Amino acid sequence: MPETADLQIRIEEINELSFMFKPITIPEEQVVFGKNLLYAIGLKIELDLPIEIIKLKLLVNYTLADINDIVLSLESEIVFHVINLKAVTRKEDNEKNVNVNDEFLVTLLGVCIGTSRGILSTKTKGTIIAKYPLPILNPNDILTQMKNNK
Repeated sequence: MPETADLQIRIEEINELSFMFKPITIPEEQVVFGKNLLYAIGLKIELDLPIEIIKLKLLVNYTLADINDIVLSLESEIVFHVINLKAVTRKEDNEKNVNVNDEFLVTLLGVCIGTSRGILSTKTKGTIIAKYPLPILNPNDILTQMKNNK
């Protein structure tokens, strides 16, 4: 992250935007996380430069691959207030698009992943899904993958 004493990050809000959970329709002993129970992550970033707000919306889906059925979906949002946000953003030539410093974004993404893992853990307690928490993920790898899939 850029070296600047003026950069300050505060979480303003943590919001659960949507949650869906359906019972798994195959026997528990047949569930293999990473093989027939798969997870996927999506990310949306919203910036409001004048008020120094950055929102990260993270979507997590668990799918039963054999029947291509989403059994769990969580969309969460974390609103960050970043004092001196301009230090980690850069407007492109067309002035419409804004680039966010990767190292800074990786830090925020790590917070979002951990928060989503906690929400999922709480929401699925006592269910078969509780045995398959969102794995420990490298936010840098996720950001790289998302950039490559853009």
